[in-house]
Amino acid sequence: MTNTTLNSKFNGLARSLHKRGLRRAVFGATLLAASLCSHATEYSVVVLQSLTGGASFIGAPYRDGAQLAADEINRKQELGAGNTLKITVADDATDRNQSLSLLKRYAADPSVHLILGPTSGAVAVAAAAAANDLKMPIVTTSNSMDVLKAGPWSYILTQPGEITLPFIANYTVDKLKAKSCTVIGIMDVEIYVQMQKVFENTVKSRGTKINSVEAIKGTDSDFSALATKVAGGDQDCVFISATASQAANIIIQLRQAGLDPKTRIVGHNALSSPAFVERGGKAVEDVFFIGDWVPGGFDDNSRAFAGAYKAKYNTEADNWAAVGYSAVRVALQALKTAGHNPSRDAIRVALSKTKDVPVVVGQSKYSVNADRVPFSGMSVMVVKNGKFVLAP
Repeated sequence: MTNTTLNSKFNGLARSLHKRGLRRAVFGATLLAASLCSHATEYSVVVLQSLTGGASFIGAPYRDGAQLAADEINRKQELGAGNTLKITVADDATDRNQSLSLLKRYAADPSVHLILGPTSGAVAVAAAAAANDLKMPIVTTSNSMDVLKAGPWSYILTQPGEITLPFIANYTVDKLKAKSCTVIGIMDVEIYVQMQKVFENTVKSRGTKINSVEAIKGTDSDFSALATKVAGGDQDCVFISATASQAANIIIQLRQAGLDPKTRIVGHNALSSPAFVERGGKAVEDVFFIGDWVPGGFDDNSRAFAGAYKAKYNTEADNWAAVGYSAVRVALQALKTAGHNPSRDAIRVALSKTKDVPVVVGQSKYSVNADRVPFSGMSVMVVKNGKFVLAP
């Protein structure tokens, strides 16, 4: 046999072995991919927020912040290689019946792990009762303690008034030196009543007098008579417990009625929305309020969020966008703690152990205590030249 023949047979054998090796490699890779896929988990979270209705100033930016967080989590594979976070957005329309209908629909879907919502305190308590009946973990945007009282399946995302209102109440006494305040507040929405009461009790305990308490309804828009009465009063401050747009409307009418420019106007975190400045314009200059979010960010993490949000949506992040982003970060820790293919009960338990989650609100860390009450801190803000800035 010649060398040429031997070389030809050898090369043919080599090619055959090479092809077999490639086939085995491809087959092995296919098996590996199939194995990885079979163990991959899609974590399904419903963002049930007010995209329309009275609380849409909260729900719409919340949705955008939440989606940004989910995109980031999936891009960085923070749930592990092959695992994904699926966000489904639904509109509760600030409506009790719609909220309950959607809650029941998603609770009936076994693929849904967690619901973030609903938004408003006006519907959150009813949703909490339903969630506990359905054994569906929910984290409402509302800070009503009645949500927690409904049972172990319902959580609140934002800090209750008992924690947040002392920030602005103490600032009013210590920094603004107010000796007497008039209070204007929505009386037909319980969460606004609760926050108002905390402010009243805190300033009174510090020696500041409450001149009068003026009740309004959440649907009121004509405050001319009220504005005339308050403008003619003798007070150092006016505290307003209302939605962003309604509070702005009240302040416009107070200014028009001749409120003393030296009278300080203060409010809670409902005012930390662009709608407050958009509606109020120059009338809301120098109004003080509390906020979860410092515009532009206050540390590396929050500044990175602000930049990413602006890049994605071509607008500045507001308080509720930051809250929505932080909510998904809280959900991420719970999902990871609950483990692979977690049950709803495991997620419920994991939520109760939330501790030191890096967030872009408050003072950068988010935890819940043994009673499931959240804490992340607050900042006092003031409107300057149409912008929200940290109060001095």
